[in-house]
Amino acid sequence: ETIPRRGYRFIARVENGHLPAPVVVGEYIPSVPVSPTPELRNKRRFVVIAVVAASLIIAAVATWRVFFARPALTGNDVILLASFVNKTGDPIFDNSLDKALEVKLTESPFLSLLSEADVASTMRMMRRNPDDRVTQDLGVEICKRRGLKALVVPEIAAIGSTYVTYVITLDAIDAHSRKLIARQQVEANNKDQVVAALGKAGSQLRKRLGEDLSSLQKFDAPLDLATTSSLEALQAYRSGLTLYRSGKRREAIPFFERAVDLDPQFCSAYDQLGRAQHSIGQSQEARASFARAFELKDRRLTQEENFKTTALYYSAITGNLEKEVTVVLLYRQIYPRSVEAANLLGIAYAQMGRTQEALPEFQWAIAHSPVPSAQHNSNASQALIILGRLDDAKKLLDQWRQQGSFTPFQLTLRYRIAFIEHNTATLDRLARETSGEDAPWVHLQMHLAFLRGDVATLRSLSDALVSRQRKANQMENVATELAYHADEEAYLGNYDVARRLCAQADEVGNHSALGLFKCSHALGQAADSSPAEALATKLNELFPEDTFQQKALLPVTYSTIQLTGGNPRAAVDLLSPVTQFPNVVVFYNRARAYMAAGDQAKAIADFQTVINNPGWPDWEAFEVLSQLGLAQAYAKQNDFENSRKAYADFFATWKDADPGIPILRQAKTENKKLTATPGAAASPSGTQR
Repeated sequence: ETIPRRGYRFIARVENGHLPAPVVVGEYIPSVPVSPTPELRNKRRFVVIAVVAASLIIAAVATWRVFFARPALTGNDVILLASFVNKTGDPIFDNSLDKALEVKLTESPFLSLLSEADVASTMRMMRRNPDDRVTQDLGVEICKRRGLKALVVPEIAAIGSTYVTYVITLDAIDAHSRKLIARQQVEANNKDQVVAALGKAGSQLRKRLGEDLSSLQKFDAPLDLATTSSLEALQAYRSGLTLYRSGKRREAIPFFERAVDLDPQFCSAYDQLGRAQHSIGQSQEARASFARAFELKDRRLTQEENFKTTALYYSAITGNLEKEVTVVLLYRQIYPRSVEAANLLGIAYAQMGRTQEALPEFQWAIAHSPVPSAQHNSNASQALIILGRLDDAKKLLDQWRQQGSFTPFQLTLRYRIAFIEHNTATLDRLARETSGEDAPWVHLQMHLAFLRGDVATLRSLSDALVSRQRKANQMENVATELAYHADEEAYLGNYDVARRLCAQADEVGNHSALGLFKCSHALGQAADSSPAEALATKLNELFPEDTFQQKALLPVTYSTIQLTGGNPRAAVDLLSPVTQFPNVVVFYNRARAYMAAGDQAKAIADFQTVINNPGWPDWEAFEVLSQLGLAQAYAKQNDFENSRKAYADFFATWKDADPGIPILRQAKTENKKLTATPGAAASPSGTQR
C-alpha cells in the first residue's frame, strides 16, 4: 500500500509455498434446502474442529517466530556495507547513497559497521586498491578475512521511461554461506524521495536483522533530515570524504563547500568541512564551520552523529573539556559498543590531565576495534609513556610494528622511548625510517637540539618547517610555529630573537590558542609586559571556555609577567593551584616562581618532578632547564654540595652547547662563584637580559 503523501511503497518478499490446485467452477444451480443427516452433522463438527485446531497451530507458529525465533544478527556482530550497485544508468547515484545508508544503519547501538578506514586497510592487505568499489564478491572476501558474519549489498534500479520509479533493494547476505539473511525493498516515485525512502528501507532492514522495536522507535531519525535530500549534495560530500580520508585535506574542501552550497542545512557537511579546514591550519574558517554544524545538530543529525559533532565542538573549538566529558560519557553510555566513543572519552580525560582514567578507554578501544587502529595504539602508547610505563608502551608499539609500518606519530613515540633508554641502535634505525618532514618528528628533534644546546640545529629545523608550511599556504601553522620557536629562544635567554619571531608571527596572523600562548609567554619572559598582556587578553577573549588555557597556560603567562615584573609572590599565587596537569611547562615555571619567592624546598620539588618524569610531553627541552634550576635553588638554600652536583649534571648535558647561549654564560658565572667561595652561598640572579 502506498503511504499517503510520501510517494513510495514498502515491498516485502512474499513466501507463497505450494498453492492449492484451482477449483473448477461450473454452472450455478440453486440448491434445495435439505435437513442434515446425523452423518452430515458429525462430518461438519469434525471440519469445524479441524479448522480451529489448524488456526491455533498457525497462531502458535507465528507467535514463536515473533518472540522466540533467533534473530539474524546479534548486538555483538559487526557487518560490512558494500558499495551501492547503480542499475539506473544515472551517474548521480554512483557516489551519493553509500554514506546516507551508513548513517541509517549505524544510527542505533544495535548494528556496528566495519569503518571505511578499516575496509581500506583490509584491501591494502589484500593488495587491492583501497578506492575500489566493494562488490558482493570482494565484500565476502573482506568479511572472511575480518571474521565478519554478514554484509549488506544495496542496489538501486529504475522502472519505467516517462514516469520513472526508483526501486531500492537492501540484501543482507551471510558471508560464509552466501545465503540471503534478509531483504528489504522500497520504491520512490522521484529522485527527491530517494533518500527518505532509503531511510525507511534501512530501518526495516534493521528490524529484520534483529533490532527490537523499542530501539527502532528511539533511533529512527528521517534520513533526509539527518543527512540531506539533495543527491547532488550527497555526491559532493562523498567525493570530499574520499579525498579527506586519503590525506588530501585541502583538495577535499571545495567538495564540502559545494555540499553546503547545495543544501545550507547539511549539518554533516559543515562538520566535515570544519575538520578539513582545521587540519590544514585554517582555524578561523574551521570555527565558523563547526559553529554552523553545532547550530544545526539537534535537528539535522542522528543521535550518534550529534554526540560526535558536539564533542568535537567542545574539544576543538571552545576547548571546554568539562562539557566534552559530560557529552562523551553519555555517548559512551548510550552506545556502549562504540569504539569511537571510548577513544573520544580517553582523549578528553587525557586532555584534562586524567591520564590514569584515559588509559583504560584507549585499551578498550584497542581490544574491541574490528581492525587494528594506529590511532588507538598511538593514544594508548602515549598515555603509558606519560604514566612512566615505558616498557608497556614499547611493547604495544613494537606489537604494532610487527604488523606493519609506523605512522609518523608512532615513530616519534618509539623514538622518545629509545632516547630515554639511551638505545642508540634503535635511534639510528628509526631515524632512517622517517622522512624528517613531519611536524611531530621535527618538534621532537627541536627539543633534542635544545637539550644538547645546539641552537643552530634548533633554528635550522624550525626554519625548514616554516618554509614548507609557507609553500603549502598553511599560514596559521606558520604563525604557530614561529611562536613555538620564539618561546624556546626566550627560555634560552635569546630575548631579541624571541621578539623578532613573535613580530613575524603577528604579521602572518597569530590566532591559534597555542600560538597566542607561546608568544605571550615568550614576551613575558623578556619582561615585555605590555605586549605580553595584550596577547594574553586576546587569548582569553578568543578562548574564554578553554579548560587547558584558562586553568594552566594563561596562569603560566600571567605568573611569568608577575615574576619578571618583580612580584614573585603573586607569580606563585597564580600557579600554586594548578596541580591536575602532568605538564612540564606548569611545573617548571612554578618552580622558578617558588625560587624567586624564597621557597627553595618547593622549587626543588617541582624541578625534580620535571626531571623524574621523562614521559611527559616536551620533557626533553625542560629537563636541562630543570637541572640548572635545581642547581640555582640548592645554592640559594646554601646546600652547596647538591648545587655543585646539579651544576655538574647541567654542564655534562650541555658539554657541546653553543657557548653564546645567555643562560649558559650565566650558569658558568654562578658556578665559578660557587667554586671560588665554597663556604658562601652562591647568588644566582637568573638569566641576563
